Amino acid sequence: MKATVACVACMIGQSYNTARHCTDDPDAQKQIVDESMRRCLALGPKALEITPGELSQLSFEAAREISGVEDPYIEDKRSSNAAALAFYPELKERLAASPDPLPDALLLAMAGNIIDLGIDQEYDLVDDVVNQVERGFNVEELDKFRADLADAKSILYLADNSGEIVFDRLLIEVLGPDRITLMVKAGPIVNDAMRADAEQVGLADQVRVVDTGSNYFGFPWQIVSEEAREEFRRADLVISKGHANFETVSELGADWDSVWYLLKAKCDEVARIVGATLGDVVLISHATVKALEAQTACK
Repeated sequence: MKATVACVACMIGQSYNTARHCTDDPDAQKQIVDESMRRCLALGPKALEITPGELSQLSFEAAREISGVEDPYIEDKRSSNAAALAFYPELKERLAASPDPLPDALLLAMAGNIIDLGIDQEYDLVDDVVNQVERGFNVEELDKFRADLADAKSILYLADNSGEIVFDRLLIEVLGPDRITLMVKAGPIVNDAMRADAEQVGLADQVRVVDTGSNYFGFPWQIVSEEAREEFRRADLVISKGHANFETVSELGADWDSVWYLLKAKCDEVARIVGATLGDVVLISHATVKALEAQTACK
């Protein structure tokens, strides 16, 4: 998806949130926000020709360069992983007792998507996760996903955030770890999961872990490494988790029937594209997203 004016406003908010993680100095924080806005303004009309993730990248790079802090969210990532791990045994038991673990595991993985340090928000980890499972999906193509899953010998799982990957682990254990490759970031970008996070939560012991070859938000095709692109091409099925992965992967053409999106619509722009409303939990195929885009273009 392409950025909109709303994405520009969101980027400015993200720059301030990241600045606060880098430094307590209000002057330095303002310098980071100012530089983020300058870089956005320098793009001119092209700011609305790139993905929201690329816009957010501007603010993160500005914060890192000005503050000198390479990974401003590192302690938050570790604590998010630890907090989610403490909840893991209870959720594992819940899945073991489920008559149909797949939808429950998908919902747990999706409920874990509440952990987003890039957005200034509050959440109750236990209550929000359990409540989401009880509410279920708002938009879903579960039967089609089951069919695609049954035929898939290899699955590429594009991870989203730290902490959240504990809930991804629960889904991966239901899907079958032997056929899954976990894709993480090669370098720090907000609280996105890296290899260290996969190791901390025990996923690195269960699945093959690879990285995007970059520290960019999402999976921007022209920026990730050729090795990462080849992993994507080879997979029988790709699970793209969260906003930034959706924003970048959805830029691919219509001939990617293997791709599935699992996300919570945290902004009106993404909700509109997937035919949902703000706050909805969504399991939708790339093919359906492209069909919805085509319908919108015809109006």
